Amino acid sequence: MLILGPCLIVTVIALVSCETYWALNVLVPRFAERWSARWWAHALWIAFLCFNGLFNYFSCVLTNPGTHDSTVYRDLVRAASVDGTLSAGDWLDYARTHDVDGASTGADVEAPTSAESKRLTSGARPPRSAPAPGFHTRLSASSWLERGPYEWGYCKRSAGPKAPRSHYDHVTRKLVLNMDHYCPWMFNCVGFANYRYFVLFLFYVSCACAYGICLTFADFVLIAGPRNPRMIRGVRVTNQMRTAVMFTFVLAVSVGLAVAILFGWHCYLVLTAQTTIEFYGNHTLRLRARVRGERFRNPYDRGYANNFRQVFGAAHPLIAVLPSSRKPPGAPWPAPRARATVDVV
Repeated sequence: MLILGPCLIVTVIALVSCETYWALNVLVPRFAERWSARWWAHALWIAFLCFNGLFNYFSCVLTNPGTHDSTVYRDLVRAASVDGTLSAGDWLDYARTHDVDGASTGADVEAPTSAESKRLTSGARPPRSAPAPGFHTRLSASSWLERGPYEWGYCKRSAGPKAPRSHYDHVTRKLVLNMDHYCPWMFNCVGFANYRYFVLFLFYVSCACAYGICLTFADFVLIAGPRNPRMIRGVRVTNQMRTAVMFTFVLAVSVGLAVAILFGWHCYLVLTAQTTIEFYGNHTLRLRARVRGERFRNPYDRGYANNFRQVFGAAHPLIAVLPSSRKPPGAPWPAPRARATVDVV
């Protein structure tokens, strides 16, 4: 993956550069005279798609998804120790294991003064592979399917507290908040902090592929047909034109179909407040509830509109899809419901 990721990033840049050149110099001039108002309209649309696609692509590549050593994860651990979900000893263990100085970071969790506190803060720091001493007194290392939706656990691999909705990524070897999957095209794990960029990248790639199909469909049918014409609408078919039309159409159809299906899948996940991992986990929990004669409800589901806002924010959807480096609008999980999440049938 360390070799494949950079190669795929270079491939993306090369494809975008090649297709942009062909669109402006070969494909669009088939419909609009160069430098005319119609040509400029196409050029602006192409620039809009390229900028938004690349912005979200590189934002997803470069943004920390919310790993266990990130600032957002550290703040969650600190907040959980303040409200009593985690003990102060859990916070001290986490801070020591991940080289965090609670005082220097402005943590308002005071170091415990008990004998246990002195035991936790004295001596050498335990190795990362070994369980931190304070966690096993409160946290469980059991599967996330066995814990409550808002219950913290213990991650043996990262040697620290495991937040709700977090999972360990074996490629990056980090615990990731709201982990969806590792994407080799992104050379990064897709999780809490970069999920919006990933979904928007799929959206703009789908739009770009649909636009490419519209530009090349008519010419592709003629060029790929049995007649193999030398002239199309009074314009001589050159090798460059043939290559641009054939390559663009085939690429747009193949990539567009795959990405559109993936985009539709993630739209479903966004609107139902799930990650890919949680979708399969919820299927298991739903089967278990059915055996018990109960009906399972996703504990994070707050309705389509609220689920959308949980990822994209409260702005109008047309504004939410525009390029922005804003952070996720809320916490990795919504506030608990007042009612139970499992009903008796």
